[in-house]
Amino acid sequence: ITLCFLLCRYKKDDSTLELVIKLPASFPLRPVEVEYVQKFGFGEAVLRKWLLSMRAFLRNQDGTIDDALYFWYQNVEKQFDGVEECPICYSIIQTTDHTLPRLKCRTCGKKFHSACMFKWFNTNHKSTCPMCRTLW
Repeated sequence: ITLCFLLCRYKKDDSTLELVIKLPASFPLRPVEVEYVQKFGFGEAVLRKWLLSMRAFLRNQDGTIDDALYFWYQNVEKQFDGVEECPICYSIIQTTDHTLPRLKCRTCGKKFHSACMFKWFNTNHKSTCPMCRTLW
């Protein structure tokens, strides 16, 4: 069994965040595996959301590994800049149109990607905030 992998490092000051992408021998018939090797500065919940977002991008959106790594890098950078992720897709950078969450709920103050809100409105058939459920 042959297993190829990519080791990606993000360095900030004295700390390092390392991500491993494992390509199975039967790739692309089997999905890639993504996991953290070394972590710093972020809670488990944020790291898990980024992993889930990257896995979904690679499995469901026919994304390339290069694109997935670029989105991961952008999300880490924007997190350091204080940008909050979209509560729908758990990502700071939207994977299809590369935008930041800009649509803000007037009640709870959460920000969402316009593509995520469009999908939310269409699937729920209601114009309500996904977080506080008030009318948009």
